[in-house]
Amino acid sequence: MIKIDDMQIPAERYEDVKSAREALKKDEIIVKDNDGNIWIVDNENYPKIEGYGYERIDPNSSTE
Repeated sequence: MIKIDDMQIPAERYEDVKSAREALKKDEIIVKDNDGNIWIVDNENYPKIEGYGYERIDPNSSTE
């Protein structure tokens, strides 16, 4: 769960991008917070957290 002020966004935290890629499901995206933590959230919830420093990670990129 990602908690920002009074918002609670359903999310799952992962140790690294590779683990998140393996768990990724349809309609979900991988994001990284300002502290470098990796999360999976629903596509529809991303706009709610984007302004708080959560950066979308390309699940197909090998640079992470």
